[in-house]
Formats: sequence, structure tokens, C-alpha cells
Amino acid sequence: MCGIFLELSCEKCSIVNDIDVLRRLKNRGPDHLQRKDFISEIGHHIVFVASVLWMQGPQMTLQPLENECGILLYNGDIFDESWDSRTSDTQIIMEKLSYDCDSQIDKVINVLKSLKGPFSLIYYCKVTNKLYFTRDRFGRNSLLIHKNSNSLVLSSVLGTQYENYEVPVSHISVLDLNTHKILLYTWKATDIVQQCNLSDWLKTLQLKQSLSDEDFTVEANIPWDIDGLEDTVSFIESVAKKTKCNVTIMKTLSQHPEIQTTINKIIYLLNKSIQKRLKRQPNLCRNCLKITEINCSHSAVGVLFSGGLDCTILALLADKYVPKNQSIDLLNVAFNKENPTYDVPDRITGRKSLEELRRLCPLRKWTFKEINVPKEELEEFQINVIADLIYPRQTILDESLGSALWFAARGQDHHSVSNCRVLFSGTGADELFGGYTRHRAVFKRLGWAGLCKELQLDWERIPYRNLARDNRVICDHGRQPRMPYLDEEFAEFVIHLKPWLKCFPSKHLGHGLGDKLMLRLVAYNIGLMEVSTFPKRALQFGSRVANKNEKVNGGLVFLRAAFVLLEVGGLHICTE
Repeated sequence: MCGIFLELSCEKCSIVNDIDVLRRLKNRGPDHLQRKDFISEIGHHIVFVASVLWMQGPQMTLQPLENECGILLYNGDIFDESWDSRTSDTQIIMEKLSYDCDSQIDKVINVLKSLKGPFSLIYYCKVTNKLYFTRDRFGRNSLLIHKNSNSLVLSSVLGTQYENYEVPVSHISVLDLNTHKILLYTWKATDIVQQCNLSDWLKTLQLKQSLSDEDFTVEANIPWDIDGLEDTVSFIESVAKKTKCNVTIMKTLSQHPEIQTTINKIIYLLNKSIQKRLKRQPNLCRNCLKITEINCSHSAVGVLFSGGLDCTILALLADKYVPKNQSIDLLNVAFNKENPTYDVPDRITGRKSLEELRRLCPLRKWTFKEINVPKEELEEFQINVIADLIYPRQTILDESLGSALWFAARGQDHHSVSNCRVLFSGTGADELFGGYTRHRAVFKRLGWAGLCKELQLDWERIPYRNLARDNRVICDHGRQPRMPYLDEEFAEFVIHLKPWLKCFPSKHLGHGLGDKLMLRLVAYNIGLMEVSTFPKRALQFGSRVANKNEKVNGGLVFLRAAFVLLEVGGLHICTE
């Protein structure tokens, strides 16, 4: 993962000199940091900054990348099997963007639309004086935009001192620096191009970002029909009524032809997704990378590991593709914010899942890192670090999830700090397979048609909710988050499944079975007998970074502002 930053000004650029911003960029890409100053033909001052976390290609590609056509800032991972894995994805993208140095917008747009994988990207075309910037269509990587009276800034991360917005994933944005008009291209094959003033567009971003999940609606575009409803649904219900034994239910359901075919396809696609994400990386831990050691036997790969269904499936399947001499880190976080012990639900579940992994993969060294965070340390880093990373998100939920992910990704237990450079995350599984409590409530009220629409809504709004925030938080530790459930091919298949082939939240299949039923059947069929029936538990509650009685309010930004005011006033601050 890299940190990318661009500042555009008619005068002297200033934010690029902010030490805090540069430090956050460096955290994202600890292997290299470089700056490029450029003055356009009409006098614009443009500063490009990139930090690099080397992941693809036989050697590191330094950024910003420049040729006679343009300048590229790229942060991401392209998992396109048609691309040469021996060449850096950054270099391939630059070659495609610069082909014949063509000045036609459509050709550049088509290159960006063809990219498969998580990315954010800024490309300045010298020929046309146009600035292209976008995030991938799922919104897996962060890109923020800030504008003041002097300059325009695009950056992976900024902080609370600069009012900023997340660049939306709905369009590829093209800013004409000659006219200050912005063109917005959709990801669809046939573009509906919008044009507006930059200031008007920023006002629209501000309005959209203030919407809550309840206010955010999208047009459902996945066709709904009831083909197969009577046969498959009746079969599942009949099995559930005959026995209360979860193992028997799993075994019997797996024998149904349509269900069995779906299970096998999901296992195949998930294996493929994981393999792609492990193939394109140096297979070196941090220490061995520094000394260019070829035969690394340490943990180059880790898993954000609550011990739940989603992450344990990833850990088990990753065992096939990680070199057998390397260990795999399982990062398990716990807080004692209100309880005197670190034996929180996710710690207990994590240990149980670890035993199942050891049973299934006895030759693998699994390093279970118990990351214990005391209340005082949590509060200190929430104010001084995490508030800046989650911003412009600022609710209690953002604070809780951001904190849990930041400490987990830090990978520091009482013995050592993890040296892995790639971190697997189960992000996306709940949205794809119906893992939230509200899915059961919707089904109870509105049946299969209502559940289908709710699942579509969950998928459509996932880029607007948490992916960019999580990216900023995890990457602050110089690790590359990789999310196999959000692979384009995998997600496309699951999205178009009938809802009863994703989850079955009826009264006949309770919690720990009906929610994410298909993923539970996958776990059962790959040998995770116990994990397959673990109940869904939200990260903030399972790790005990939050409790269910906390209310959403102004969150960390308000807290930090109050802290600063007291500090400036010279008052003694008591945090108790």
C-alpha cells in the first residue's frame, strides 16, 4: 500500500510541508518517500508526493512516476491474471495511460475502467492539462479531497485540521485545469457524463457525506425473481424442522444439488481470490525485506483474526498458498475498557478457532498474537492518532471500529510486534452473505423480496460506509490489507445468487446458522465443523472496545477539539 498526495495551487503550495501529513503518508509506504514539483504551462504549481510499500514486481517502483505524457500517483493492487506478474502494476498502468501519449479523454477513462483490484489513483496529463483522480468502484482504498482559498489537495490521508471529503466511487473525476470544470464519468460501459463547477461538486460531496445509513438509498439494479423459491426454500425448511442438530442440518443441506453446486463454486472462487492476493507480493517479512533475504521463514502474511467465521475460512484457505516454511500471524485484539480481564468474547472464540486450524493444518506454525490494550493506551491513541485517521468519519461507531482495527493491525502483543506485510481481512462477507441482525428483521417483516432489496442496498452502499476509513487505519502500520471477499469475480457471483442461497434468516434457522448460511456451509465442507456454527458478533462488541449502551454522538473530533482547547489554555487535564 502506498500513500499518495497532490497539492495544486496558483501560488505557493503549503500543506505539502505539514509534518503530520507527511508522517502519515510515510507510515503507509515505509519503503520509500519522494516528492516531485511541477509547474504547468499556464502557471499552476503542482506538488506530487508518494510513499511506497513495495508489493508487486521483482523490485520496487519509485513514485511519483513521470514520463513525457504525464505524472502518476498510484496506490493499490491490480489482480489481473492477464498482466505479467513479473512487472510492477504501477509500471503497467503508466504504460497503458501513456500509450501513444494520446490526449483523448475517452482512452484514459477506458484504461481506468479496465483495472481490477483495490486502488486509488491520480494522473496528471501534461498534454491536455487535465487531472484524473478516482478510487476503484468498490471504494476499497482511501482518497480524500480538501480545498481552501489557496489550494486543492488530494491525499490518502489528511487529518482533522483540514476539512475534507472522501472522493466518491460513483465516478471517475476529470478536472480541467484550464477551465476549473470537472467532468464525472460513470463506471458503466456507456457513459453518462456530468459536468459542473468544482465548487458546486464539493458542496454535493459535503451533503452526501452527512447522510446516515438510514437516509442513504440507491436504485436496486439486480433483477429479482422467485425461480427456485418453492423447491430450495421448502427443502431447507423441511430439513430445519426435522432436527435441531446443526451438524445434521449442515450435512443434509450440503447434499442438495443446487446448494452443493453453489458451495463448490464459492470455494473455487474464494481459493482463486486468495491465491491471487498471495501470489503478487514479495513473500518477505519486514526484517528480511531490509536485508534482501530470499528464503524468509517468518510471517509475511497475517490475518485480522477474531476467530469468527469469515476470518477463519480465510486463514484455512491461505494455508494452501503461503510457503510451508513460513508462519502465519493471527492478530487477535482485546480491550479492558470496562472489564478487568482480556478474556473477551473474541479472545475466547479466537483460541477455539486456533485449535481447529491446528487440527486441520498441523504442519503450519500459527502465531496467535494476543493484543491486549489497556484503557489508558486506548484513550491516548484515540485522541492523538486514530481521530485523524478515521476523519472525516466521526461517529462513536467509527471510533470503536477504527480503534479495534488500528490496534489489531499494529500487531503488538506483550512479546513482540508482527513483521507481516500483508493482512487478510474478512471485510465484505456480512454484506454479501447477510450477516447482520437487521437482515433477519427485514425478512420477518417483508419476506424474501424485502430481504433481496436489503442485501442489494447493503452492497451498493458499502463504499460509502467503512472501506476507506478501514484502509486509512490499517495502512497506518505499513501493512497491505487484502480482502478476498471483495474480489470482483467472487463478489459478482455472490451478488447474483438468490437470497436463500446466501442466508436463511427464518425462525427455523436461528443465529449461528441461518445468518450467512451459505458461508457456514462452505466452512463445514472445508472441515471447520465448530467454526461453522459460531454466532456473528460485531468487532466492537466482541473485542470489548465498545459496549451496546454507548450512543452515537460527535465522537473523537469533538473530544480532540476539547483536549486541544484545554491544553492551549494551560489547564491540568484529568482523564479519569
